[in-house]
Amino acid sequence: MDDSLKRILLLSAVAGGIIVFLIWLLSVVLPITLLEITYQYKKTLRDVFHVSDIRGLILPQFNLDLRGFSSIHKTNGITIPALFIDSPIVFNVDPNDEKMYRAALGKGIAHASSTAFPGSGVGLGYYFAHSSAPQFVTQYNAIFYLLDKLKAGDEIYIFHDKERTDYRVTTKEFTEPTDVSFLKRMYNKETIVLQTCWPPGTTRKRLLVYAERL
Repeated sequence: MDDSLKRILLLSAVAGGIIVFLIWLLSVVLPITLLEITYQYKKTLRDVFHVSDIRGLILPQFNLDLRGFSSIHKTNGITIPALFIDSPIVFNVDPNDEKMYRAALGKGIAHASSTAFPGSGVGLGYYFAHSSAPQFVTQYNAIFYLLDKLKAGDEIYIFHDKERTDYRVTTKEFTEPTDVSFLKRMYNKETIVLQTCWPPGTTRKRLLVYAERL
């Protein structure tokens, strides 16, 4: 192999590495960074100034909404005030159908088919979304990146067909990607579990956050 061909192969390898790195920056680091900045900004407004909008420092009508009454997605959606999440939910998504769940995750958070719907009174409702993903940025690419910040007592509101059901976080756990034992457990109260990959940008573990109906 002559020197010119070696240089071409080396340059090609370097260019390929740069492209992969840029894709990783766009699809993982950028959405996570933006979400963290937004979260810290809103948390400061809430904890320091007791308002939910910067305009609330001047105009009192922009007051802090701790109960999710100003949720945008009141037909099918989820509101988590502690994380400032207010996002649509796509219900009845087959988690074993990759094409179907990828399409759903491009629109919002997915509710797994064959699990309980909100307000049913029994069983487990299973919801999942990205913490980040190895693909170009989409609106909901990193929607559940903040789940680890939830703590016991935080409230979650889920809207289904314009009906709202309230839940309170009880616990969270980290599991192996292949561990689906949580789907087979018996639950004394209507329960939901929110799942995402962990750490963000990897598929090493799963983060599960449980909440019971109020």
